[in-house]
Amino acid sequence: MKTDQEFLAKNVKPSDIKLFTPLAKEWWDAKNGKAVPLHDMNKTRIDLVCDGLISTGVIKASQRNQPNVFQGLKILDLGCGGGILVEALAKLKAEVTGLDPNEALLDVAKEHIETQEDIRGNVRYILDTIEEHCKTHENYYDVITCSEVLEHVIDKKSLLDAACKTLKPGGSIFFTTFNKTFFSWFMGIIVGEYLLRVIPIGCHSYNLFISPEDVAKILEKSNCKTNILRGIYYNCITRNFWVYKWSGYHYAMQSVKAK
Repeated sequence: MKTDQEFLAKNVKPSDIKLFTPLAKEWWDAKNGKAVPLHDMNKTRIDLVCDGLISTGVIKASQRNQPNVFQGLKILDLGCGGGILVEALAKLKAEVTGLDPNEALLDVAKEHIETQEDIRGNVRYILDTIEEHCKTHENYYDVITCSEVLEHVIDKKSLLDAACKTLKPGGSIFFTTFNKTFFSWFMGIIVGEYLLRVIPIGCHSYNLFISPEDVAKILEKSNCKTNILRGIYYNCITRNFWVYKWSGYHYAMQSVKAK
C-alpha cells in the first residue's frame, strides 16, 4: 500500500524528494545554504511577474515599485519548497498559496512564516499535487509561479494542464527552468553540480529538461499563450542573475490564459 507521501510525489522523481529533504534545515540560510541561488533569484522572479502583469494590464507601470503592488491578487507558488518566493510575493501584499509534495520542506516553510508577523496572514501552505489541488480550485488564481520546478517533473503535461485549470481567464503563469540544450546540460549539470558545486550533485536530470517551445505547445492546448520569453544566467561568483535575449540555457517565460 502506498503512503500519502508516495501518492503526493507520484509526478516527481523519488530521488528528488530524498535529495531535497536533508536540505530543509538550511533552506533559509541565504549566505551559505544549498538554496542560496533561489534567494539570489528572487528579484529576477519578482521582476518577471511585475513585467508580465504590467504587459497584460493587471497592474499599472506606476505601481511597479509600490510595496503593495500585488494587493488583491491570489497567487499560487507551485512547487514552493521552503517558501522563499512565497514570502517575497506576500511582502508585496499578494494572497499566496504555497503548494509542494515535500513535507519536510513545507514544515520549514510553515515554521519560518510563523516568525513573519507582517505577512503570515497572507500565506497558506498545502501538501498536495497540482493535479489534486485543481479539483477544488478551478479558475481560482490570478497568477501562478512555477520556478525551478519543471526540470523535476516527470509528466509535464499533467502538471501544466492542471495548473491551467486553476488559473482564472486572463490570468498568468510564470516559469523559470532549464532549456533542453547541450549548453544547459554542460552549465547546469557538469559545471553547476560537479565542478562548482553550487547545486547539489544529482539535483538535475537532462532527460527532464524542457524547451520553451515544448512548454508553449502544451499550454496552447489549455488556451494559454506565451507572452514573455527571456534568457537568464546566474553568476555564482557575484551572485547576480542576468536577463538577456538568448534562452538556450536557462529561461523565464509568461503564458496568459485566454479570457
